[in-house]
Amino acid sequence: MKTRLLLPGGPGEVSHVWEDDGAGGGLIHSVQDLGPVLEANKAMALANDGYSPDRTLRRVAHIPAILRQHWLETEGWDAWRPDLYGDRLARKLNDPDWRHLRTAEGRVAFVNGRVR
Repeated sequence: MKTRLLLPGGPGEVSHVWEDDGAGGGLIHSVQDLGPVLEANKAMALANDGYSPDRTLRRVAHIPAILRQHWLETEGWDAWRPDLYGDRLARKLNDPDWRHLRTAEGRVAFVNGRVR
């Protein structure tokens, strides 16, 4: 089977690849090298407590685009819509299995329509 890179992505970005399906059609696969993203998350988590200098904002996680797409397709919710799915997002980000997405220590909560 032949493959062809359709839209290349840089390090840590999503790339799209076309694959001949052998029956005159094709499949498009989206792929992302998560190594650079997860290394950046780890570096941020070790850098500080995640708060802005005036402590009004707090960084908690970075969710790669390909993982957001995976959750959307397999679980039916959008991690980039905390206004709609904040409770699910908070559960994922507090789960030790997903700790590599975190960019600061602490727990994430969904309170009054906001992720905190």
